[in-house]
Amino acid sequence: MKKLFSLLLACMMLFLTACNQTPPNETTTGNLQNQDQPQNSELQDTIIRNGQSYFMDLPSRIVFQINHGTVYYYSKADGKAYVYCFDPLCDHSGGKCLANPDDNKNILEFELRCTFFINNRFYVVTTYGQIYSMAFDGSDIRIEYGEEEYVYGEFNYYLWSQNYLAYDKYIYIPTNADENEKYNLLRFNTETKEMENLTEKTGNFMHPVFFYNGEIYGGVRGQSGYGWYKADLEMKNMEAIEEPKLSNQFYGNLFWNSKFERIDSKTKNYLGLESYDMKTGETKLFTNEMLGLEDNYRYSILCVDENYIYFTQNREEQILIGTRPPAANGRINKVYSNETGKLYRMKHDGTECTLIYDNPNFEFKSLDAVVCGNKLIFQGQEYATGADGYLFYTFGGMLVGTMGEDGKFEKLEMLEFVY
Repeated sequence: MKKLFSLLLACMMLFLTACNQTPPNETTTGNLQNQDQPQNSELQDTIIRNGQSYFMDLPSRIVFQINHGTVYYYSKADGKAYVYCFDPLCDHSGGKCLANPDDNKNILEFELRCTFFINNRFYVVTTYGQIYSMAFDGSDIRIEYGEEEYVYGEFNYYLWSQNYLAYDKYIYIPTNADENEKYNLLRFNTETKEMENLTEKTGNFMHPVFFYNGEIYGGVRGQSGYGWYKADLEMKNMEAIEEPKLSNQFYGNLFWNSKFERIDSKTKNYLGLESYDMKTGETKLFTNEMLGLEDNYRYSILCVDENYIYFTQNREEQILIGTRPPAANGRINKVYSNETGKLYRMKHDGTECTLIYDNPNFEFKSLDAVVCGNKLIFQGQEYATGADGYLFYTFGGMLVGTMGEDGKFEKLEMLEFVY
């Protein structure tokens, strides 16, 4: 029988061999709304919901993965992006480094949203019940939990549910239903290497969604729908709560959402932006009128940092923006978009709402971004119509907008990649 893990580990040792220069150690401070783990003193009044962002914001660099494949890092020192490999002789082929992991299908699983940075190490959780870790430069791979060897076809790829979260030194792992249709919540201690089954110990279970002030917030799907609960970190005391106004966009103790009221099954009236304070339970509505924004548009939050909320303007309905050259069968390819190409930012108290970018031929390709100093890094693309009347894209991909003192983009350019 073919022993899978021996092959996997050998490939992974090559896969994560370092391709530029050896990076320094990182501390565990940074943007807590992404996947960096805070110190104990920083856990109070702070929402922690890791695994939700395309970006992992570390003190010296920002790690990101494109299309669940190639992993890069943006250097805060020189403003360039590098493949996550530090061997100058590596050609990034054969699946032996993070530059091109899809080139080899036999490597260990790697997905950024299932990766956590704890005590200066990356911890990667796999669906088939294994946890491995590596140093910041991808070296020193260790199997932290799970079997040393696996055989193809003889292990369950979906043993764990992939809704993993990390808090302090712990990784929380909900399992899929077992043969008795029972779900369990596991907790892995990265210091002691102990795996606990919190459900077996307490009889309680939930799917963790986020943490706040040393408590787990999550839900349980039952016959009457999805119920929300909170519990202590050991799951000993679990109580039902009202559904929180959670969002993928948050900072500190505030969740941020686009606020709307439903008119009918097909129509929504968008009112503006809304914050929800986990500390006080207070909800604040920043109406379009208060912010000087246009009505009848949906405003979608791109990211939040310690000072500002960055958000885009979208139409409720998509409109035709052009056509692409006909396909081989003669079919006309129509292209639609609901983007207006407008990007705003405002302070957390609703003041200084500013239009920082306005390009009617621009599309923001994901509701995710990261701020680094006076730069905003995000995915987008610009389109135009050629002399033949067909739509084409002038530039796009991972972009960097440099903001001036007034917050407006002084320039927008493609992120420079160094291979």
